[in-house]
Amino acid sequence: MKSIYKILLITDNHNPDGGGAEKYFFTLKSALEKQANLEVYSLSFGPEDKIDNNSIILKETAKPLLRYFWRLFFNPFKYQQIRRAIKRINPDVIHLHNVKKYTISLLKAVRPYPVVQTLHDYACICPTGWNLHQNLQPCATGLHTDCVWQHRRDLNGIVYLGRLYAFLRLKTLLKKIVKKFIAPSPQLTNYLEQNNFPAPYYLPMFRANSKPLALENAQLRHFLYVGQLSPHKGVVNLINEFALACQSNPKLILKIAGKGNCEAQLQAKVHALKLQENIFFLGWCDPEPLYEEAMAVIFPSIGLEAFGLVITEAMRHGRPVIGSDRGPTAWLVDNKKTGLLYDPLIPGNLAEKILLLAEDKKLVAEYGQNAAEKFNNMMGNEEIIARQMEIYQSVMPAHPPLVIPAHSPPVIPA
Repeated sequence: MKSIYKILLITDNHNPDGGGAEKYFFTLKSALEKQANLEVYSLSFGPEDKIDNNSIILKETAKPLLRYFWRLFFNPFKYQQIRRAIKRINPDVIHLHNVKKYTISLLKAVRPYPVVQTLHDYACICPTGWNLHQNLQPCATGLHTDCVWQHRRDLNGIVYLGRLYAFLRLKTLLKKIVKKFIAPSPQLTNYLEQNNFPAPYYLPMFRANSKPLALENAQLRHFLYVGQLSPHKGVVNLINEFALACQSNPKLILKIAGKGNCEAQLQAKVHALKLQENIFFLGWCDPEPLYEEAMAVIFPSIGLEAFGLVITEAMRHGRPVIGSDRGPTAWLVDNKKTGLLYDPLIPGNLAEKILLLAEDKKLVAEYGQNAAEKFNNMMGNEEIIARQMEIYQSVMPAHPPLVIPAHSPPVIPA
């Protein structure tokens, strides 16, 4: 009987400083490495080939259009390269995360092994990953035959058909290859169940432990956005609503920490609205001091999120969240208790919430304390890693005995 088991974690981008999915990937790897009977490896893609003791990075295609082509179609060279890398490790379990590069080739390469996958978005539920209809309302079921064209959003018809083909092929392959799916929110778990994905399992993100930040350092009228600057994050709408709020309170401040493909467009919008003294772009930076000075964190996503790591970060710091009333955001934020929810499709709704908290430290303190208490009642990291190892054990042939840390039943927020 084996005493050491090998776990191979696979994701698209080898970037520990990336978004929530990348942070979770490397946090999970670090947590698994602390388990006595596991050897943990990672496989990902980057600008150059690189191999060390427990990490393999394969060089990705430089041209974006060609990368997208190989996402849709089988690449025999990349398949052989991935297959050799996996054979070099010879894992007992493969744990997939984002698989949006060389998707077909990668899935065929992992097929001989026990495979589990953590989903970090809605890409296996919706061709665009947003899970929204044309009217920007969330789809209640994920793509079905009666709402195929409602998921198109503003995409060209031919481009959408390409996305639809890739989506259907991905969905079919995942159901054949992956033995267990892991979702970081009950909402995404429910979508997986509705779409007949095998054995979906709810397991939240890891959380950092610290005391809430003191409120005396929070600056009146200061707000914070942390995350990618991409269309589904709703930052365009955030800037429009912040401009509207500034008409009533010209001293409002918004700091935007993050980067993305919409950054130039967003900066141009701020200039056009003459808000350079109110809205500041900080790029990727350490957000810790930004949480301390903020009255509240704004989470304006239009597309459905798989979890919302920034929300729990704000809760951990004792700061309320103003969030869009959809998906896991509405699960994490208790309206008028730990923060405020707004409808992103109602003009002025977000501006109203911003103005409500802008100068009311008493209300901010109340919401922030409630948020910190809710955060502390969420599933702890020991529980998360124990349940993760139970999942690995369940897909291994003959269920070999992993040493699983003792844990108590989880406390799941309502």
